[in-house]
Order: sequence, then C-alpha cells, then structure tokens
Amino acid sequence: MLLFNCPEKCLLTVISLTVTICTMCDHATCLESSKQIKLFGYPLETYQVWTRDNYLLGLERIPHHGKHGANGIIGKPVLLLHGLYLSSAIFTLNNSSLSFVLSDAGFDVWLFNARGVGLSRTLSIYNGPGSPARMNKISWDFSFHEMGVYDMTSTIDFVLKKTGYSKLDVLGYSLGTTIALTCLSERPEYNLKINKLILMAPTSRLKSAGMPIGLFRQFSKIINVLLYGFNFMPYTEDPDTTYDLIRRMCTNKNVFMACRTFIDLAQGISLPMNNDTILNIVSLFPQPMSTKTLRHMLQLLTHGSFRHYDYGPYGNLLRYHSITPSNYDLSKITAPTFIIHSKNDTLVPPEDVKWLISQLPNIKDVYYIDKIPWGHLSFSLSPIMKQVVNSYIANILLNYNA
Repeated sequence: MLLFNCPEKCLLTVISLTVTICTMCDHATCLESSKQIKLFGYPLETYQVWTRDNYLLGLERIPHHGKHGANGIIGKPVLLLHGLYLSSAIFTLNNSSLSFVLSDAGFDVWLFNARGVGLSRTLSIYNGPGSPARMNKISWDFSFHEMGVYDMTSTIDFVLKKTGYSKLDVLGYSLGTTIALTCLSERPEYNLKINKLILMAPTSRLKSAGMPIGLFRQFSKIINVLLYGFNFMPYTEDPDTTYDLIRRMCTNKNVFMACRTFIDLAQGISLPMNNDTILNIVSLFPQPMSTKTLRHMLQLLTHGSFRHYDYGPYGNLLRYHSITPSNYDLSKITAPTFIIHSKNDTLVPPEDVKWLISQLPNIKDVYYIDKIPWGHLSFSLSPIMKQVVNSYIANILLNYNA
C-alpha cells in the first residue's frame, strides 16, 4: 500500500525527520561492514585504494567461501556497489545479506564504498584513532559521475591486480547501478574487464519516479537552492556518532514507530521487516552524500533523461562545448547485463527500467518481481530477500554462460 496522499505534508515529514536525525550527536560508532562480517563468522580483509583524482577509498573483502573460510579457497571476484545514502554495510545486515550468500556460493566478495561513505569516509575524515571527525577534510565537489569514472575504475583495477584475474563480476544496487552505467559508458574499455553486470533496481533517467522522490520534482527549485547551502547532506559534524545515538533512540518503543515510518517513507511502500533490520538500517542510513550528487540526481528527475551534470550554459560550454549537457551513451555498455526490478518500486518504476533495457545492447536476462509487494529497499532489507533475489543472483553468477 502506498503511503502518500498529500505531497506537501509528505515533504514536510521527510524534511522534519531528516533535520531531527541530522542534528543529533554523541560519542559512539555506527554500523560497520567489518564488524558485521566478523559477527557472522566470515573472514575479513580491508584495503585502501587511491583514485586518480586523489580520493581515498576503503574496501572490505570476504576472501574465502563458506563460514570461517572453509578450506581457505578463494573464488572468483565479485564487486558489490551500494545505493544512495548507503555504504557497503547494506550488504552485511544479516545472514541472508548478499555478501554472505555469495561468499557461501564460493565467491571472493569485494565491498565497494564510494568516496565519502562507509569505510571510505572513515579513512578520509579522521587523523587517527580517537581524533575528532573533520567532514570537510575532503572536497565534496563530486557527483556520481566521479564515482563512476574514478572510484569504480580504480577499484576494478585494484581488485584484478590483487586477485590475478583478468575479469570480475559486478553487481550494482540503486545508485550503484548509476555508478556502473556512468563508468561503462564513459570508460567503455572497462566492459572488457567484466564477466557479468547485474543491475538491481537500476537507477538511470528517473523520468517516471513516483512518491516519495516525485515530491522533489514538484519542489525542485526550492530544494536546489537549499542544497547549495551545504557541501553534503544530511549535515552532521560526526555521522559515525550520530548513527549510534539514533539506533539507541529507536530502541525506545515510543520512538520506534517513527523510525519505521522513516524507512517506509524512503521507499514509498510499507513492507514486513523485523525489528533488528529496522534498527540496523537506522544505524547506517542516510550516509552523508555530496550535495552535488543530489543536485545531479535532481537534474535527472526534472529533465527526465540520463545525462551529464548541468553546470549552466556557460559552464556547459567550457566542459562539453555545448550549452546543454549530453546524455550518457548507454550503447557503449557491452558487458553481459542482467536486470532485476520490481513492480512496486516507486523510485525506479517499470517504465524507466523498460527504457533502460531498450538502451543497453547486451541484455542477457530480465527478472521482474511482480507477484509480491517489493519496494526499492526490499532488495536489501526484506526478510525473504535471500529466496527472492539473492539466490537468483548467485545462480546467475555460477551457472550462466554469457
């Protein structure tokens, strides 16, 4: 059941919840992939990777298949790309999460953290253990374009060099698909480094997006002005301590339903989730995201096409030699591609996915979830995600010969 009847009221609710969450601070730590991987008994390695434009990324790795690194066997590498306002921790929430399902299937699982989120943020904003956070220690002048052109390419090169393979599998979720589409259209030579590309809840043009993201189309001018007042959103001096406080607050039964409502609002549909899942997600969501990324997404939403960042006529002339930004050339994405999407995903509705499918030249399979309620966050939060999507992904990676 959709949650929205009154756009103005919903927008105020979203803004109010965001402001409330973002002004809290305390001294603690947020949910981390490393802790979750160890908690569920899997081996862990972490790495630091520098991009060509000098951003420091942090990667987590589950190198052996099976719990406790059974037989010490390292499988083929697979790279997981997280969504908007998320980090790699979205793939490690519980024992049904994708990273563990793929590890049990025998894969060498690599967890990506885009610049400014998760382990990448931790490595970038702290001078050392116990030091205060310095959120503006890095430049926030980037959008998903740089995440694709620099972050994803640097990560792929690092993983292949480390593992000795010539190719790897890639799965993108939500913004992770946007990053992958950007990377492979702007740097098409990287298609040759990918065995299979899986796009889950693929986010591209946003032309048909419904509630709650549709609200931002209606109020785009106001939101754009607000975004220019910050380098990143949600704004907080120390996100790691903020998330832990939010989790502790949400354990209070009087506050819990507000936390649950916030998650429902984020995807536009109410779905069954256990209490631990809700507490876990408020421990990491929403991650700070550059406002340039948010402005870029807002441009896709208002223009209805998948295109480069719009710097205005003069800025576009300097960068693109045109007064308007060009579209990303999706015909250059030649890696064998698999699409997973759902009927009830209001952020990435079937109309936009069908358009994307028509633009990609090497679609191998499309998995459409239409028989059960399945929203945008269900791909990583649903208690039945292992049966519905994660086992399908493992089967594709193991058995499909592209």
